[in-house]
This record gives sequence, structure tokens and C-alpha cells, in this order.
Amino acid sequence: MIFKSFLIRIKNYFIEIYLNFRGSFVATLELYQYLIGKGQSRKQITERYPDPISSKTVADLPAKSRGVLENDIEQCTGCLKCLEICPTGCFEIESEEGPTQNKTWVSIFNIDHSLCIQCELCVHVCQPRSLRFTKKFETSVLDRSQLVMRFGKGFVTHDQRQKWNSLRKLEDINFYDTE
Repeated sequence: MIFKSFLIRIKNYFIEIYLNFRGSFVATLELYQYLIGKGQSRKQITERYPDPISSKTVADLPAKSRGVLENDIEQCTGCLKCLEICPTGCFEIESEEGPTQNKTWVSIFNIDHSLCIQCELCVHVCQPRSLRFTKKFETSVLDRSQLVMRFGKGFVTHDQRQKWNSLRKLEDINFYDTE
């Protein structure tokens, strides 16, 4: 009985030595192939990016593929519905009173693509259809702040505001003259 347990311990000891030696032996063989120059003849598995042969171009992409989100600021009304529905808060929007009473001036419209999950909720809720996904899919940058795309028109200057006020006054005068 004692002798049998002793044999089992010796057997387990040699099995453990074998398993440890096998891992080291395989690693040494891999290293040895590169030391003598045979390892470079193996086929590469990693594909370079972008691959010049099979890289996706705009024409290769499927019809419903979603790339980078962009805004046509001339169509945008500044209604803030995209900001309200966005689950990640990737929009920064500020708007001011525009040249006419029913038009707003979108001074800041920023989209942070590092936060955007391309859920397309903002595109569906946008009534003037100013938001859309482009086919551009490459957004590699070194600095995360470069992923913020700015579409705003800029803040209204004091001179511009005075000009709009005078145009509004003229429109009011013309409106009352026609009645």
C-alpha cells in the first residue's frame, strides 16, 4: 500500500516534468527556426491594413453600410431632436436666433465620433434630413480630439445681428404696408 502510493507520486512527478519540458521544448524549437533563418519562409497570417488587394473601397461597401456621420448645416434647423435621442451624447449643439423669426442660426454643431455608436437614431428623428451617414469608414487618428467633426456656422457677430434686426424691421414695415 505504501509502496503503491510512492509509485503514484513518482509517476505524477515525472508527468509534471514532462509537461513543463514539453512547453519549453516547443518554444525552443520555434525560436531555433528563426535563429537559423527557416522561420521567415513561413506564410504570413496577419493581413496588412489596408490590404492593397482586398481593401474595401466606397464602391465595394454594401448599400446600407454606415460610415462617418455628417450634417448638412444649411438644412439643419437646430431643433435639438438628435441631441435628445442620442444614447451616448455625442452631439454638442448651440443655436441662436437667426436672420428671420422662424429660422435659427446653428452656431455650434459638433459630432464626437469617439462616442458615436452608429445606431442611426439621430438620422431617423432628423426632420429636415440634414444628418446622414457617409461611406467614409476610415477614422484612424492619433489624437482623440480629431474625431470631433465641427459643422457649425460660428457665433453671430454684433454687426451681423444689427443687420438682421434692420432687415426684420424692413420686413415688418413691408408686411404692414401690403395689408
